[in-house]
Amino acid sequence: MSGGRENRCCSSPMLPATSPAIAGATATSATAATPRLLRRKSQRGNWFTRKCFHAAYYYLDDPPHHPNAPQVDWEVPVKIGDEIRAAVPVNEFSKHVASLHADGDIGFSREYEAIQNECISDDLPCEHSQHPENKRKNRYLNITAYDHSRVHLHPTPGQKKNLDYINANFIDGYQKGHAFIGTQGPLPDTFDCFWRMIWEQRVAIIVMITNLVERGRRKCDMYWPKDGVETYGVIQVKLIEEEVMSTYTVRTLQIKHLKLKKKKQCNTEKLVYQYHYTNWPDHGTPDHPLPVLNFVKKSSAANPAEAGPIVVHCSAGVGRTGTYIVLDAMLKQIQQKSIVNVFGFLRHIRAQRNFLVQTEEQYIFLHDALVEAIASGETNLMAEQVEELKNCTPYLEQQYKNIIQFQPKDIHIASAMKQVNSIKNRGAIFPIEGSRVHLTPKPGEDGSDYINASWLHGFRRLRDFIVTQHPMAHTIKDFWQMVWDHNAQTVVLLSSLDDINFAQFWPDEATPIESDHYRVKYLNKTNKSDYVSRDFVIQSIQDDYELTVKMLHCPSWPEMSNPNSIYDFIVDVHERCNDYRNGPIVIVDRYGGAQACTFCAISSLAIEMEYCSTANVYQYAKLYHNKRPGVWTSSEDIRVIYNILSFLPGNLNLLKRTALRTEFEDVTTATPDLYSKICSNGNVPQHVILQQQQLHMLQLQQQHLETQQQQQQLQLQQQQTALHETVSTPTTDTNPSLLPILSLLPPTVAPLSSNSSTTTPPPSSPIPSPQTIQMSSPSDLSHQISPTVANATSPVATATPATATPTTPTTPTTVLPIIPTIPPLASPNSLTLTNANFHTVTNNAADLMEHQQQQMLALMQQQTQLQQQYNTHQHHNNVGDLLMNNTDNSPTTSPTIINNNINNNNVTNAAATDAQNLDIVG
Repeated sequence: MSGGRENRCCSSPMLPATSPAIAGATATSATAATPRLLRRKSQRGNWFTRKCFHAAYYYLDDPPHHPNAPQVDWEVPVKIGDEIRAAVPVNEFSKHVASLHADGDIGFSREYEAIQNECISDDLPCEHSQHPENKRKNRYLNITAYDHSRVHLHPTPGQKKNLDYINANFIDGYQKGHAFIGTQGPLPDTFDCFWRMIWEQRVAIIVMITNLVERGRRKCDMYWPKDGVETYGVIQVKLIEEEVMSTYTVRTLQIKHLKLKKKKQCNTEKLVYQYHYTNWPDHGTPDHPLPVLNFVKKSSAANPAEAGPIVVHCSAGVGRTGTYIVLDAMLKQIQQKSIVNVFGFLRHIRAQRNFLVQTEEQYIFLHDALVEAIASGETNLMAEQVEELKNCTPYLEQQYKNIIQFQPKDIHIASAMKQVNSIKNRGAIFPIEGSRVHLTPKPGEDGSDYINASWLHGFRRLRDFIVTQHPMAHTIKDFWQMVWDHNAQTVVLLSSLDDINFAQFWPDEATPIESDHYRVKYLNKTNKSDYVSRDFVIQSIQDDYELTVKMLHCPSWPEMSNPNSIYDFIVDVHERCNDYRNGPIVIVDRYGGAQACTFCAISSLAIEMEYCSTANVYQYAKLYHNKRPGVWTSSEDIRVIYNILSFLPGNLNLLKRTALRTEFEDVTTATPDLYSKICSNGNVPQHVILQQQQLHMLQLQQQHLETQQQQQQLQLQQQQTALHETVSTPTTDTNPSLLPILSLLPPTVAPLSSNSSTTTPPPSSPIPSPQTIQMSSPSDLSHQISPTVANATSPVATATPATATPTTPTTPTTVLPIIPTIPPLASPNSLTLTNANFHTVTNNAADLMEHQQQQMLALMQQQTQLQQQYNTHQHHNNVGDLLMNNTDNSPTTSPTIINNNINNNNVTNAAATDAQNLDIVG
């Protein structure tokens, strides 16, 4: 036994997974072997103790046995109330789901409520989660790990027993115990525990179903290296590769145990793949189940047979985590037994980790996704399958029926149907509201944001393509406005020209196209074998910004001279110039229909085939129809895609040409901005960070100013007394209506001339340096604030308005009351006073009074402007926080509590909020 134990110490960590019974027996054997190892210590000497026995923790592979775990045969029918719940045959499942949807989804409500009530009555113990030393390891207070199914970290020499805790549970899969580990998004304090668990449990696949920041809240912390190598406790993690796709990202990570000695049979390094789904919305469920189903299939199939459990986490590790696990199990049950039992399986795994599938909405999404999976079948096709199916007419006709199942209602195309916009549409293909391209609206002009164009996803991004119709004479400027607004640098024109309906819409050498904001100029033209390439430059009228645009005109697409020409054209479209700004590709055909969508599908599928050797034609075709109904007119349009794809050459290298990088910023809050999130695959854009810094600076500024108000009032009272003693004051006509407004305003920041110097706040001041807060463009905030406003918290601070310096009135009509903050006077023209100036600026009382009136008027204007700016941003901030915290199943939280939570972004105390009142869905 001892010899066998020594061999286990040097074995590879990637051992075959064992069943719970075998795992328990192995663990018992290992425990029994311990005294034998001790007895042989004298024979083997200190070397054995030092090298093997004390390091045994690092080599244990079997998960601990939990004999008290509740056992439930989830495939047996169960009676809930007066109804029997059992597995449903595949051919009846669609009708079953329709019955649950009837009467406002009342059937789903009953089933989900029964599951919820049953879990509440179980009351399974979670004592280790409540231990004082473990509470800080929980991201949310009420999301704990059941004791009977929790993952135990292996003991280290000299470690306390309660330090084996991590908020994670073993969860069964379909006919496989411990197939998954459900866990929360790691906290900085638990990074080392997380990676120890990955190593000890022989994990090869990590599934992450959350973004780091969603709706301004920190959902998960970045537990892997952004670049290069990071060390987490005893585990070193290196980022090897990152492939960014439209709905998920795959990262290849190499992990190394730093406490292991490299031996012949001992592997100290292994590869782990992180499948990160980036397109689950902040609240609710995905718009369509196809991308989720594809993600579940791909990530689950990637787990090697000899590897340990798949680790699945979201933020709390219950909502989206449970949805993923149930989908995977049910897809396997459909494949093996042609039955579906969502209700029974969810009851079973709810006894292994609390709150799995956290909301009724997620429960409904599960059923709808499985209906789609049954109807569509396996849609990821190998190259040989594409070749076989391109001539299978019954298969293509059935796919076409499934693809065009969605029929839009008036509400889906409301903008396109407006009378003011109807003249901008060529035919009967309209963009769906959720995916239409918006133009910069013109003030007071209804419909000015509309163009008949849709966002379509590609392999890399959710907004890879803009598909639009051939511009009409009165929409030419709208077209170029769209190119300008969205930084599009590649235009693909697939329609042929005539002199009547489909005329030239680009400028020639003599006459550029001009609007109020931009000018489009022709540069040159290049003739290729099957198409023409034209270059343009769009120049800003207001500044020196310009955008280069390449237009590739191929009227013969897709019937070109030969299949190789088709792919040569696609490669040319995806070529990137040196100053390429990562904008979308604009695809134009006569009506924004089948030709354009075929190009988007073929170019995306070519990259997908290169990446994973499979192509999902059905998914692209169906989602394109759902965003732009009417693009496919018959099954022949689908056959064209299969046919072109069957000629795909193997040396395009489109994967490398189109590679993207995700850029994560170390922020804890971000403005809810769906457009920016989609464009960056869930990452926080730089302008959002700057905006948050601005808002935070204003909050700090307001707090600091309020703390100084009393001292300043006292000081000014003394100054006023001294002034009245030396200067005879004429009778004034004070406007009492201004007093309530002034009483609400914060201490004033007076304007200063451009050549005046500012005084830096003392080192103890909490206000950030003004140089760190800069605006990238006027659109980043509704009100710009000059950098010098950052110093406004000091009594001697100054600020320059964003506009020109205001002129002082020469004949004031009233003498305004003195506002309780008078910054120092740098010059008589600066409209400020110092303490000394009350006595020395002039001996003429009338001059002083006139000067004071001018000062007060300008001072009040500046103060009112600053207060309006602050109130505007404070209002937006509070409203955003309320929305972020007000989930579907939680009451509205007061602004005071919300602001306290956000300003208290201490990740080690993240469990200070109750997950029932937070957005932990997923």
